[in-house]
Amino acid sequence: MNINNVFSIVTLITLISEVLAAIIVMTTMGFIKAYTSYKFGDIAIKNMGKVTLNPKKHFEIIGFFLLVFTGGYGWTAPVDTSALYYKNRKRDTILVSVIPLIVALVIAFGLQVLFIFVEMIKTPSIFQMFISLFIPVLVTYFVKFAVFNLIPIYPLFGQKLFQAILPTNKALMLSQYDKIIQLLVIMFLLFGWLDFILNPIVNFITSIMSMITGVL
Repeated sequence: MNINNVFSIVTLITLISEVLAAIIVMTTMGFIKAYTSYKFGDIAIKNMGKVTLNPKKHFEIIGFFLLVFTGGYGWTAPVDTSALYYKNRKRDTILVSVIPLIVALVIAFGLQVLFIFVEMIKTPSIFQMFISLFIPVLVTYFVKFAVFNLIPIYPLFGQKLFQAILPTNKALMLSQYDKIIQLLVIMFLLFGWLDFILNPIVNFITSIMSMITGVL
């Protein structure tokens, strides 16, 4: 196999990895948030059909495009949870927003551990090459998704988190500029300007995970 063929295969595998990672992260995170809200009493979210691992229910074209374009920064289809069903609206809204992001980091760490074992099995095959490229991409996507979704705009998880934390008047004032902030965030992502803020956080988290897995 000549160098051009190897390069073509790696490029194709990388592209497939990016697309699959985006779909997996969108589906997983949309499901986890919906399921978390449902377990806190939100029956409406189940009636919307969001408590499912069906990718169609969590796919959103702009979020998907941003995930692939930026290598992990983006969103899933809106998961419109309802605090009306929660026992403690403020507390449970915070938990429903935060728990899925913590789970994303736990999944990323588990994948990092899995990658160590995969690397121990050296078999010269396209499948081995795919797995070796795919797992690190998926780890990065989960970490980036968790970090990015702390931003308090719709449809990110951070919107309702900050609405619950901030005083009501401040939350209402912030929501008035939601569309403008959303457009600015998209523009900043496309031009790579948010990388200067988000990438150091992502790199810090992944380096901590690497340190821990290195001890195992």
